[in-house]
Amino acid sequence: MRHLLFIALMLLNACQVVPQKSDKVKALDVSSVKITEDGSLSLLAVDVESGDVLASHLANQRMTPASLTKILTTGAALQLLGADYTYQTRFYLKEAGGAKRLIVVGGGDPTLGSNRFSESKPELVFNQLLKALQQQQISSLEKLIVDNSCFKGISHPSKRLWEDMGNYYGAVPNGLSYRENTFYLTLKSPNKVGRKVAIVKTEPALEVTIQSHVRSAANTKDSAYIYGHPLMDEWYVSGTIPHGREAFVIKGALPHPELSFARELKAFLKANGILVKSIEKVSMDKWSEGKLLYCHHSPSLSQIVEVINKQSHNLFADHLLFSIAQQNGEASWDSGVGALSNFWKANVPDFSATLFDGSGLSPFNAFSATDMVSVLRWMSVHEQKEVFEQSLSVAGVDGTLKSIFKPDFQGRMIGKSGSMNGVLGYCGYLTTNKERRVAFCVMANRFNEPFSQVRSNMETLLKEIAEQN
Repeated sequence: MRHLLFIALMLLNACQVVPQKSDKVKALDVSSVKITEDGSLSLLAVDVESGDVLASHLANQRMTPASLTKILTTGAALQLLGADYTYQTRFYLKEAGGAKRLIVVGGGDPTLGSNRFSESKPELVFNQLLKALQQQQISSLEKLIVDNSCFKGISHPSKRLWEDMGNYYGAVPNGLSYRENTFYLTLKSPNKVGRKVAIVKTEPALEVTIQSHVRSAANTKDSAYIYGHPLMDEWYVSGTIPHGREAFVIKGALPHPELSFARELKAFLKANGILVKSIEKVSMDKWSEGKLLYCHHSPSLSQIVEVINKQSHNLFADHLLFSIAQQNGEASWDSGVGALSNFWKANVPDFSATLFDGSGLSPFNAFSATDMVSVLRWMSVHEQKEVFEQSLSVAGVDGTLKSIFKPDFQGRMIGKSGSMNGVLGYCGYLTTNKERRVAFCVMANRFNEPFSQVRSNMETLLKEIAEQN
């Protein structure tokens, strides 16, 4: 125990003990924390039940939170939409002048075509639709029409980095998202270092062309980034990949998922005896005049939230942002961040967050450790508490926390991690040696140390909080 205390003292660097609400509890008021030498830090750990502060350092300082933002989004979505909420994609048959048209109306389902859920796999959705068409004895369709107009406005938020937009983790919500809005780009690199890399293929085929500025490198890293957005006809890929690779695959953000869906569905129907003559994209307010053939339901929101928080899924999180906005009108980035901020301001006193998306990919998002701990305490006493906490990663067991708190503290913490260039944070609930339940948040920004070092220092601090309480 003395050895651990010595580590804590070295880590916290001259911490000062001050009295708090309870005479039985003393909190660490950290004046200089050795989690990072020259970066900034915001830290707060609070007993969930009593409100006693167990550790604090610049707790009200607003920081770039990265994926910790997803806690705000998923918590609000569970409360506003409900754990059993599902998205619907509707398939209508309309006949005019003897010509039959199949109309697909997207409902903002982020999981359509995803292999993460058995009920969302393309083959299941397509086969259900095929059965419905066969029951109507349909052998030919004049048009396959896709409508993704349930999400309005510009495709990307205003505060997102250019280097993120064209890559899979930066894929944005679409009224008819498909296969997690991801495409695969295969590259071939020469054996010699520093030579230009060729593009072999994209899967699926795209409506845009891609130019390669990638070079071969003498390492094993994937340092290639795709640049583009849906309104551009020509994209490019830049950076480096390992030399001497025949087929090196990187993932990009699908520019027009609704059209990729339509082409794949057209090919499937043709293979199963139903000819589709053409594809068209149309935006309509409603298709009530058509006959509803099939309605596909997504997995429940509770299942989607679990993927978001355990796997830190950006696209799913930003879809929830749009869905929150849609409850009060238009589904767009501005209305989404407005609705999310208003929800937490109404439920958490002095909530100070500035938000630009629901996933945390924007480096301009900002909130404090106090904001996050207040949200965690609020969630701990509300109706969606159980579903919310089950969605969090278990330290040393699964998700983004699988590699920390091993072996002695395995399972003692549930929560969420967040990281990007110069940003690392953790938040969640910690069970102490005395069975106290602690809501905590620790965020470091603009540090120069290796991520592994900052992560290790944070882990040591959290263990010390658990041992001393």
